[in-house]
Amino acid sequence: MAEIFSARASPKARPTLLARYWEQAALVALVLLAALLALVNLPYAPRTWFDEGSHLHVPATLVRYGVYADISSEGFRYFGPTIGVGPTVMLPIALAFKLTGIGLVQARLVIVLYLALALLTLYLLARRLHGARVALLALLLVLASRTLRFEGMLEYGRQVLGEVPGVALLSLGLLAYTHGIFNPARSRSYALIAGLAFGLALVTKNQFVLIVPPTLALLALLDWLYFRAGSWWLRLAPPAIAVACFGAWMVIMLTFFGPDGFAANFAKTRQAAGGAIFVFEIDAMRRALVYLAQVYGGLLVPGLAYSLWRSRERSPQALAELAPTLMAALWLTWFIGSLGWARYAFPAVILAALAVARLAVDLIGALRTRRLALPVGLVAAYLGLAILAPIGLTARTVLSPDDSAQRMAGYLKASVPQDRIIETWEPEFGVLSDHRYHYVPTELLDSAVRNVWSDGPPVSYDGLAAEPPYVLTGPFSAYTNIYSAATLEREYAVVFSAEPYVLLRRVAP
Repeated sequence: MAEIFSARASPKARPTLLARYWEQAALVALVLLAALLALVNLPYAPRTWFDEGSHLHVPATLVRYGVYADISSEGFRYFGPTIGVGPTVMLPIALAFKLTGIGLVQARLVIVLYLALALLTLYLLARRLHGARVALLALLLVLASRTLRFEGMLEYGRQVLGEVPGVALLSLGLLAYTHGIFNPARSRSYALIAGLAFGLALVTKNQFVLIVPPTLALLALLDWLYFRAGSWWLRLAPPAIAVACFGAWMVIMLTFFGPDGFAANFAKTRQAAGGAIFVFEIDAMRRALVYLAQVYGGLLVPGLAYSLWRSRERSPQALAELAPTLMAALWLTWFIGSLGWARYAFPAVILAALAVARLAVDLIGALRTRRLALPVGLVAAYLGLAILAPIGLTARTVLSPDDSAQRMAGYLKASVPQDRIIETWEPEFGVLSDHRYHYVPTELLDSAVRNVWSDGPPVSYDGLAAEPPYVLTGPFSAYTNIYSAATLEREYAVVFSAEPYVLLRRVAP
């Protein structure tokens, strides 16, 4: 590790022919590793779950009924996954469903393609800013971005979630923004590309609106008052186009939902934001800080601090380095005041890999210049452990397939008539089988999660009062305790189990 990253990085350095061959070989090895960890056991690892299942309802409903909405046995639902993840994810998956049939693996392959785009753009961005060696280390850190308890880039890149597609588009925008700084003659074209990419990122994940436009506005202000490295096109076009893209998506939703439906969606989104996005609770802050202290072996915050210090000079290089660093720093500042879910910090964690890699390379290079062999070895060993341990955890997840959801879906297809209503809060089965499911109302989601996550008030749901013929329980219904255990024990009997899923049939007269 020390030999690999011993030289101080410089984008203008001309590596020897041998070093160039080594860098190419290392890049090929990383690509093969990423492909292996992204594709092995794709339908079964990690096991599909609530968030992924709810997102899949929208493209499945669009293909089956021609309606862009969630669905339950009583009809279409327009809140929840229709606004939680944008059309940049839903429409490509719907196209895949249309061409190859509705299925989990088809949808996950779309996300794997986004994962490939994210890794490519991050590598190119790091290479343009810091050179090949830092770029290789940054790519390796991204692959090792998970912690002991929380998933990272590879796990999220195997599930139908908005984080990886959002990061892919965000990285593309930063890459175009960086090229615009270093190529003044073409800054207009790069500014337009950056703005469009940032705008698509906002559409992909609404939470990005909290950070991306303010960061772009602050970068424009800093460039105007301090750096004076970019053109006015680069200062104004990216934030303006990004906000316009998000505004256009809001107009489309207003047209689609109507004024009343849009107002109801907005009110529910604001309620959810109050319960998760803006919290400022001591316990939530503690959780957030503990998580950040674990990422990249505790090097995340020092890496960002070092990158900010490097960006103090008035130069195009400093402004270009500041863009991803400032975005990550602002993101983490907000994350500490949120509910503390690790997924909220994910984009910042990925962008911070560039800063951490630069810190590691410069630190090892400085120690080697002073001929401090022992500290070099210790730093290299610690860095290797901080990378290998998370990748090992990811490999364990990938190599531990769980087909319980598919086994339960197989039983449903073979043994339960499709016209019978199944009460559940495991939305992944809406794609795994064609049965009629009644799901717990989406409006209860925020309250149910707050009840468990932050000791909020209990949630009242009387779905069993309708006496559904079947009830399908699983990880999320167990997590939220949404169904009365006493009622299930008194009125229902277990007919099939594929842990953690259990199918019960009503037996009470």
